[in-house]
Amino acid sequence: MRSRIVKAILVLYIIGLCFCCFWDFRSSIDFNTGWFGAMSDKAVHFLLFFPLPVISYFAFPGLRNTGAGMTRFCIAVFIIGAAVGAATELVQGWTGYRSRDGFDLVADCCGLAASVICLQIFEMIKRKRRKAGK
Repeated sequence: MRSRIVKAILVLYIIGLCFCCFWDFRSSIDFNTGWFGAMSDKAVHFLLFFPLPVISYFAFPGLRNTGAGMTRFCIAVFIIGAAVGAATELVQGWTGYRSRDGFDLVADCCGLAASVICLQIFEMIKRKRRKAGK
């Protein structure tokens, strides 16, 4: 039951991600101005893709039963997330109101990588505590 709820959250997250990547925000929000200029847009991309591995971690618990399984899981989630980021950038280039930016993809991948590293550390600590408790 819990896994179904988290999978539904994953679907809602992906819908929200698509909304953020393809909606025309020109009349409401401009992330290229302000204190950090274009860097704030990259921070948004980082933050948009950071949750994907975390939500996937809880949505698919059976794929990460062992240390090697966790590593394969993280690699797969990173590749899938990077492919989604690349696809969104490609499609944004086709729209008349968004632009294709390779640095957005870099920011997406940095968010994915940071999240995957956090998950690996979390899982390592969890396994060490479980071993110490035995």
